[in-house]
Amino acid sequence: MLSFDFLVIGSGIGGMGFALKVAKHGTVGVICKGKANETNTSFAQGGISAVTDPRDTFEIHIADTLTAGAGLCEEKTVRLLAEKAPQCIQELQELGVNFTRNEGGNLDLGREGGHSKNRIVHTHDYTGFSVQRALIEKVKSHPNITLQEEHFAIDLLLSNSTNGQQKCVGVQTFSAEKDSVFPIYAKAVMLATGGAGQVYQHTTNPKVATGDGIAMAYRAGAKIKDVEFVQFHPTALYDPGKPTFLISEAVRGFGAELVNSDGIAFMQNYHPLGSLAPRDIVARAIQKEMQKTGSPCVYLDLRHLPSEEIKTRFPKIYARCLDSELDMTIDLIPVVPAAHYMCGGVVTDSEGRTSIENLYACGETACTGIHGANRLASNSLPEAWIFASQAAEAAVFGSKNIAFSAISGEDQNANSRNAGIFPVDIIQNKKAEIQKLMWDYVGIVRTIPGLLLCREKLEQMLSKITQLHHRFAFSIELQELQNLAQVGLLITDAALHRTESVGCHYLETKPLKQPAIKN
Repeated sequence: MLSFDFLVIGSGIGGMGFALKVAKHGTVGVICKGKANETNTSFAQGGISAVTDPRDTFEIHIADTLTAGAGLCEEKTVRLLAEKAPQCIQELQELGVNFTRNEGGNLDLGREGGHSKNRIVHTHDYTGFSVQRALIEKVKSHPNITLQEEHFAIDLLLSNSTNGQQKCVGVQTFSAEKDSVFPIYAKAVMLATGGAGQVYQHTTNPKVATGDGIAMAYRAGAKIKDVEFVQFHPTALYDPGKPTFLISEAVRGFGAELVNSDGIAFMQNYHPLGSLAPRDIVARAIQKEMQKTGSPCVYLDLRHLPSEEIKTRFPKIYARCLDSELDMTIDLIPVVPAAHYMCGGVVTDSEGRTSIENLYACGETACTGIHGANRLASNSLPEAWIFASQAAEAAVFGSKNIAFSAISGEDQNANSRNAGIFPVDIIQNKKAEIQKLMWDYVGIVRTIPGLLLCREKLEQMLSKITQLHHRFAFSIELQELQNLAQVGLLITDAALHRTESVGCHYLETKPLKQPAIKN
């Protein structure tokens, strides 16, 4: 029987942070379906929002977060984030993350949309990559942690607790190397599987972001909340035929302006903060400008900014643009919106507990209440780290008197079912169909008829996919397809129940609700 004191599903900043914290108190298993660096964390360019400047305050950071969240944030958890974010910076530095510093030796603070102050701590334009690299190094060298790559979590294992409620005792897992399905047991399980960007046709997320954690938790009966609030990043590089590449919001914070196909700046027509307005507003404005001009994209204009500073501040973005024969210092950079971040997810309290005993969640998989209807830029990395730390304390305390619980079940060969493997090309076609449905009907701007049509089609697809899942041998592709259909349906259904436009959820026929912000 394979078992650990603590089992982590996911290898981003939340999962790795949790693993390092609890490893002082027991054995830890970390499983991820690909390589350990294939996470949303690795793709995070911007940075970490934290009050480190004496001219900034926690109250201002809190107010900015509440404003971006359109009045639907949990103020208690927002305050926790703001007050603990500086500690997050310190702890990551102690783990070996070298944040960029200015000529005076102080942290170089960037600014992004929705922020009133420069407070974005970063490592040039590859912050997430630098954090991921440091965490992997620490996890791999820790004697109490076992990192198992290419292990796909299929479903949570449940058992009845003494009070009659369901408790999580582990996860059913597929090993690509062993080509088998088997259980892994644990006293506490952390869901840190990231987001679900792959449910959309255009996304900044890596291919692994198929909503596995949210789908698993839902099937197990966990509470899910606010999944209608999918944040679309306004500026993904428009480069048809190539993988989507994010142009960080920090580029606009640096001074870049959004201009339409006629070269005219347009964001002041939509919001007083112009190109630094909250992401949902910028994404809708871009879509409207594209519709007005008939252009497939808009542009970022950096031509008025110091060329050498552009190259120093954004080396990764500069190099990627050069690959497409675009020089950020002299060319307009074509951009379009793309699905970027899930503001909702598996409901947790401030210590990462879900509605299922011994099951925790953090990062983009979780709904802590911090983001409300729209995430403030660069709040995601500190949220994942801070609430993973909170959950670690709770899990260590909660697991002290827990004995391992086993559920009957033996290892099974993944290809033992009668009908063999379902064809991958058909799975890919079905995946593309789901992604187009979601993009067309549950995207930046939504309508009630479109949502109803999408829900009907997704219900039919999920029913058929579930039948295939039971008839054919296990395959990662088929399981991901089921998860995408399930999460797409959850998003669509939540959008239908949200009858007013607010934050990332915008109904074409409904006026936008004004934020209810406390002064």
